[in-house]
Amino acid sequence: MVVGAGRMAASPTVQGVTGHYFEDCTEAVPVSERAGAIAGVAAHALGPDNAARLWAVTEALIR
Repeated sequence: MVVGAGRMAASPTVQGVTGHYFEDCTEAVPVSERAGAIAGVAAHALGPDNAARLWAVTEALIR
């Protein structure tokens, strides 16, 4: 378990928040390049089309 993850999940600050990425208990900043970056979230991870595709592939795999 990531340190602080349980505390973050139970925080009223994020109540009702879905589809967001967090690092060190703060919302991750989108990054366009990963060249050496160890923080942030890739822009493609935030796209609703990619999320829908991932959902469909996952459902197909578990059937």
